[in-house]
Amino acid sequence: MENDRKIESGLAALNRYAMYYGLLLGAFWVFRYIFLIIAGAGVSDRFLFLYYLMNIGTFLLIYVFYTRYRFSGQVGQHKLVYSILFMLLMCFYASFLEGAMMYAHYKFIDPPYFANMVSNVLNSVETYGKTGLVTEEQYLQIKDQLIAIYSSKIFYIIVEFLKNLFLGLFMGIVLSLIIATKKN
Repeated sequence: MENDRKIESGLAALNRYAMYYGLLLGAFWVFRYIFLIIAGAGVSDRFLFLYYLMNIGTFLLIYVFYTRYRFSGQVGQHKLVYSILFMLLMCFYASFLEGAMMYAHYKFIDPPYFANMVSNVLNSVETYGKTGLVTEEQYLQIKDQLIAIYSSKIFYIIVEFLKNLFLGLFMGIVLSLIIATKKN
Protein backbone atom coordinates (compact mmCIF):
# COMPACT_ATOMS: atom_id res chain seq x y z
CA MET A 1 0.00 0.00 0.00
CA GLU A 2 2.78 2.43 0.94
CA ASN A 3 4.74 1.49 -2.18
CA ASP A 4 1.68 2.19 -4.37
CA ARG A 5 1.40 5.69 -2.92
CA LYS A 6 5.08 6.35 -3.61
CA ILE A 7 4.70 5.24 -7.22
CA GLU A 8 1.52 7.30 -7.61
CA SER A 9 3.15 10.44 -6.21
CA GLY A 10 6.23 9.78 -8.35
CA LEU A 11 4.11 9.56 -11.50
CA ALA A 12 2.24 12.74 -10.56
CA ALA A 13 5.53 14.60 -10.10
CA LEU A 14 6.82 13.13 -13.37
CA ASN A 15 3.74 14.36 -15.21
CA ARG A 16 3.98 17.81 -13.60
CA TYR A 17 7.64 18.18 -14.59
CA ALA A 18 6.97 16.80 -18.08
CA MET A 19 4.14 19.28 -18.65
CA TYR A 20 6.19 22.22 -17.45
CA TYR A 21 9.31 21.39 -19.42
CA GLY A 22 7.19 20.24 -22.38
CA LEU A 23 5.58 23.67 -22.46
CA LEU A 24 8.99 25.33 -22.50
CA LEU A 25 10.29 22.97 -25.19
CA GLY A 26 7.12 23.48 -27.24
CA ALA A 27 7.52 27.26 -27.00
CA PHE A 28 11.06 26.85 -28.28
CA TRP A 29 9.82 24.68 -31.15
CA VAL A 30 7.20 27.32 -32.04
CA PHE A 31 9.91 30.00 -32.01
CA ARG A 32 12.10 27.78 -34.19
CA TYR A 33 9.19 27.12 -36.57
CA ILE A 34 8.71 30.85 -37.10
CA PHE A 35 12.10 30.86 -38.84
CA LEU A 36 10.82 28.21 -41.26
CA ILE A 37 7.75 30.32 -42.01
CA ILE A 38 9.89 33.37 -42.68
CA ALA A 39 12.21 31.36 -44.93
CA GLY A 40 9.22 29.89 -46.77
CA ALA A 41 7.92 33.38 -47.42
CA GLY A 42 11.08 34.03 -49.43
CA VAL A 43 12.67 36.59 -47.14
CA SER A 44 16.06 34.92 -46.92
CA ASP A 45 17.61 31.46 -46.89
CA ARG A 46 19.47 32.46 -43.74
CA PHE A 47 16.29 31.90 -41.79
CA LEU A 48 16.14 28.33 -43.06
CA PHE A 49 19.75 27.88 -41.95
CA LEU A 50 18.85 29.25 -38.51
CA TYR A 51 15.86 26.91 -38.35
CA TYR A 52 18.08 23.88 -38.90
CA LEU A 53 20.76 25.26 -36.60
CA MET A 54 18.19 25.57 -33.83
CA ASN A 55 17.77 21.78 -33.90
CA ILE A 56 20.99 21.69 -31.91
CA GLY A 57 19.24 23.93 -29.40
CA THR A 58 16.52 21.30 -29.15
CA PHE A 59 19.02 18.68 -28.07
CA LEU A 60 20.63 21.05 -25.61
CA LEU A 61 17.27 22.00 -24.09
CA ILE A 62 16.25 18.37 -23.82
CA TYR A 63 19.51 17.62 -22.03
CA VAL A 64 19.09 20.56 -19.63
CA PHE A 65 15.47 19.70 -18.85
CA TYR A 66 16.34 16.05 -18.40
CA THR A 67 19.16 16.75 -15.96
CA ARG A 68 16.98 19.19 -14.00
CA TYR A 69 14.30 16.55 -13.67
CA ARG A 70 16.74 13.74 -12.98
CA PHE A 71 18.46 15.58 -10.15
CA SER A 72 15.28 17.10 -8.69
CA GLY A 73 14.84 14.20 -6.28
CA GLN A 74 11.51 13.19 -7.81
CA VAL A 75 12.81 10.26 -9.86
CA GLY A 76 12.63 7.58 -7.18
CA GLN A 77 13.89 4.04 -7.40
CA HIS A 78 12.87 3.36 -11.02
CA LYS A 79 15.28 5.91 -12.44
CA LEU A 80 15.67 4.45 -15.92
CA VAL A 81 11.95 3.90 -16.52
CA TYR A 82 10.94 7.26 -15.05
CA SER A 83 13.60 9.10 -17.02
CA ILE A 84 12.54 7.55 -20.32
CA LEU A 85 8.88 8.20 -19.52
CA PHE A 86 9.70 11.81 -18.61
CA MET A 87 11.41 12.42 -21.95
CA LEU A 88 8.59 10.78 -23.85
CA LEU A 89 5.94 12.82 -22.06
CA MET A 90 7.92 16.04 -22.39
CA CYS A 91 8.14 15.63 -26.17
CA PHE A 92 4.47 14.61 -26.22
CA TYR A 93 3.37 17.83 -24.55
CA ALA A 94 5.75 19.95 -26.63
CA SER A 95 4.38 18.41 -29.82
CA PHE A 96 0.95 19.89 -29.15
CA LEU A 97 2.31 23.42 -29.43
CA GLU A 98 4.33 22.64 -32.53
CA GLY A 99 1.37 20.85 -34.11
CA ALA A 100 -0.88 23.85 -33.48
CA MET A 101 1.72 26.13 -35.06
CA MET A 102 2.06 23.85 -38.08
CA TYR A 103 -1.70 23.70 -38.51
CA ALA A 104 -1.96 27.49 -38.32
CA HIS A 105 0.84 27.77 -40.88
CA TYR A 106 -0.73 25.35 -43.35
CA LYS A 107 -4.29 26.56 -42.84
CA PHE A 108 -4.05 30.32 -42.36
CA ILE A 109 -0.56 31.80 -42.75
CA ASP A 110 0.66 30.26 -46.01
CA PRO A 111 -1.70 27.61 -47.45
CA PRO A 112 0.28 27.10 -50.71
CA TYR A 113 3.42 26.21 -48.70
CA PHE A 114 2.10 22.73 -47.92
CA ALA A 115 1.19 22.06 -51.56
CA ASN A 116 4.68 23.09 -52.65
CA MET A 117 6.27 20.97 -49.94
CA VAL A 118 4.46 17.76 -50.88
CA SER A 119 4.46 18.34 -54.64
CA ASN A 120 7.63 16.26 -55.13
CA VAL A 121 6.09 13.31 -53.30
CA LEU A 122 2.86 13.62 -55.25
CA ASN A 123 4.78 13.86 -58.54
CA SER A 124 6.73 10.73 -57.69
CA VAL A 125 3.49 8.89 -56.91
CA GLU A 126 2.05 10.06 -60.22
CA THR A 127 5.08 9.01 -62.25
CA TYR A 128 5.67 5.73 -60.47
CA GLY A 129 5.20 3.04 -63.05
CA LYS A 130 3.11 -0.04 -62.76
CA THR A 131 5.25 -2.95 -61.55
CA GLY A 132 3.26 -5.70 -63.20
CA LEU A 133 2.34 -7.22 -59.85
CA VAL A 134 -1.04 -5.50 -59.78
CA THR A 135 -3.73 -4.83 -62.32
CA GLU A 136 -4.35 -1.41 -63.81
CA GLU A 137 -7.41 -0.97 -61.57
CA GLN A 138 -5.46 -1.82 -58.43
CA TYR A 139 -2.63 0.49 -59.50
CA LEU A 140 -5.02 3.43 -59.95
CA GLN A 141 -6.67 2.69 -56.61
CA ILE A 142 -3.32 2.52 -54.80
CA LYS A 143 -2.17 5.71 -56.51
CA ASP A 144 -5.34 7.55 -55.46
CA GLN A 145 -4.94 6.36 -51.88
CA LEU A 146 -1.30 7.47 -51.72
CA ILE A 147 -2.18 10.88 -53.13
CA ALA A 148 -4.98 11.24 -50.56
CA ILE A 149 -2.62 10.28 -47.72
CA TYR A 150 0.30 12.49 -48.73
CA SER A 151 -1.84 15.51 -49.54
CA SER A 152 -3.44 15.51 -46.07
CA LYS A 153 -2.20 18.25 -43.76
CA ILE A 154 -3.44 16.39 -40.68
CA PHE A 155 -1.49 13.28 -41.71
CA TYR A 156 1.70 15.32 -42.02
CA ILE A 157 1.16 16.91 -38.59
CA ILE A 158 0.51 13.48 -37.03
CA VAL A 159 3.72 12.15 -38.59
CA GLU A 160 5.65 15.11 -37.14
CA PHE A 161 4.00 14.43 -33.77
CA LEU A 162 5.14 10.80 -33.91
CA LYS A 163 8.65 11.87 -34.94
CA ASN A 164 8.81 14.03 -31.83
CA LEU A 165 7.70 11.10 -29.68
CA PHE A 166 10.43 8.91 -31.17
CA LEU A 167 12.90 11.71 -30.50
CA GLY A 168 11.81 11.75 -26.86
CA LEU A 169 12.05 7.98 -26.57
CA PHE A 170 15.49 7.87 -28.21
CA MET A 171 16.86 10.78 -26.18
CA GLY A 172 15.40 9.31 -22.99
CA ILE A 173 17.10 5.99 -23.53
CA VAL A 174 20.43 7.50 -24.56
CA LEU A 175 20.57 10.12 -21.82
CA SER A 176 19.45 7.65 -19.15
CA LEU A 177 22.20 5.27 -20.10
CA ILE A 178 24.85 7.99 -20.39
CA ILE A 179 24.03 9.52 -17.02
CA ALA A 180 23.73 6.08 -15.38
CA THR A 181 27.20 5.08 -16.62
CA LYS A 182 28.57 8.55 -15.78
CA LYS A 183 27.46 8.11 -12.17
CA ASN A 184 29.12 4.70 -11.92
